[in-house]
Amino acid sequence: MSRTSQLFRLALLVPVLSALAACATNRSQISLTVPAPADFVVSADKTAVIETVADQRRFEAEPDEPSTPSLKKGRDFALDAEGRKAAIARKRNGYGMAIGDIVLQPPQTIETITRELVASGLQQRGYRVVDATAAPSDALRVRVGVEEFWAWLTPGFWAIDMEARIKTQLQFEGVSSREINVAAYGKKTAPTGREDNWKQAYERVFVDHLEKQQAAFDQAGL
Repeated sequence: MSRTSQLFRLALLVPVLSALAACATNRSQISLTVPAPADFVVSADKTAVIETVADQRRFEAEPDEPSTPSLKKGRDFALDAEGRKAAIARKRNGYGMAIGDIVLQPPQTIETITRELVASGLQQRGYRVVDATAAPSDALRVRVGVEEFWAWLTPGFWAIDMEARIKTQLQFEGVSSREINVAAYGKKTAPTGREDNWKQAYERVFVDHLEKQQAAFDQAGL
């Protein structure tokens, strides 16, 4: 290959690399999809209502661990408490230094996603999940606290790991009161930190959370 051809290819490659670098250092938006419940049969006498879902995560400005929620620095990227409900991941460079971040596309938040997760788990259990206004007096009432809902990147020599973790506390009131905790984990290993790879990490943690829900429901006698 001639030197002219090499220089021409390099000239074409530079804008692409610059665009990828800009994506990594800026804020990205993605949407997530909760897996639909598998085949299930709803029982006529089992009704549930998810009364509240609350984001209980704590953000830090410069955390020691990448699994601790944090946001891209700068006034333009600051988020209030409501805005932080959409934050789900922090991007890092090849040296592990935090750079950009990832938020959910409106109107999604970690509260709406978690509500879908818990509803899907209850439906697999045979519950008919309804709004509070349509719930009968004997409905199972659920309150959800989201303690963890975050993804982070760990760089490697040939590939990088995108890891996601969700931890929820479910409080039930009905015939009897009880409380369960569900902790789930998912990981995607890939050559790059493209948005699709982050999505796959979350898809895997969603599947794990749904499986862990069923095991927790068994222990709680639901």
